[in-house]
Amino acid sequence: MKRMIAGPLALTVLAVPQAVAAQDYVQIAAGVDYSSGDYGEDVDTDFLAIPVTAKVQSGDFNIRVTIPYLDVTGPADVIPGDGGVRGNNNAAEISSRSGLGDVIVAATYSLGVSDSTFFDVTGKVKLPTASTEKALGTGTTDITLQGELLQVFGNVSAAVRGGRRFNGSSDEFALQDVWLAGAGAYAVLGDTTVGLDYDWRDGSLPTAPNRSEVTGSLTQKLSDALRLQGYAYTGLADGSPDIGGGAQILYRFGQ
Repeated sequence: MKRMIAGPLALTVLAVPQAVAAQDYVQIAAGVDYSSGDYGEDVDTDFLAIPVTAKVQSGDFNIRVTIPYLDVTGPADVIPGDGGVRGNNNAAEISSRSGLGDVIVAATYSLGVSDSTFFDVTGKVKLPTASTEKALGTGTTDITLQGELLQVFGNVSAAVRGGRRFNGSSDEFALQDVWLAGAGAYAVLGDTTVGLDYDWRDGSLPTAPNRSEVTGSLTQKLSDALRLQGYAYTGLADGSPDIGGGAQILYRFGQ
């Protein structure tokens, strides 16, 4: 039998790059994310995540904290998170479990290379707040460093990104550090922004399949303070869910 670490791509607010002057604000976002996939197994696993994110933007710097609630139904060997599979001789039982997921703290600094070119540097820490007994997390503290280059062409922009995730040590999982990469294209149509993203990531275990996902998103600006966002994604590899999607509402203070 295999041991799987998997989960939805979008547990945090999707970042949609836009060429706008930096403004100071505080943003609260809440939403729901659902995904389903077999992850190479005979039985599907269903994930439901309800993330709440607080973001503080100050000039070219922002910091974000995401706290997700998770509900999982599927084989007991399937764990939400980033990773893949390892050998396990124990038969997997179907179970339902729920609780607090891992808290994620991220910070980004945006550097303006020119009037139409921007480079973002992001550091992210995953804190092990999810229960390992309920198979909701790996119990490790993981650190991700990522860079993203954005080029703006009027109302259309394109981005490429890459980084390295440093997984913490675990007595149960043979976790290894992984590479990640992605690209996206975005168009601003009045108060609506549409986006298409591709993300790839190594499996976090030696026997893990890679993750490979395509996400389409739409963000609607209802006012200076209020935005609605919807998205859908599909996996292109066993390390990703077959289908998934979600919606979020974002409210900004200080606009």
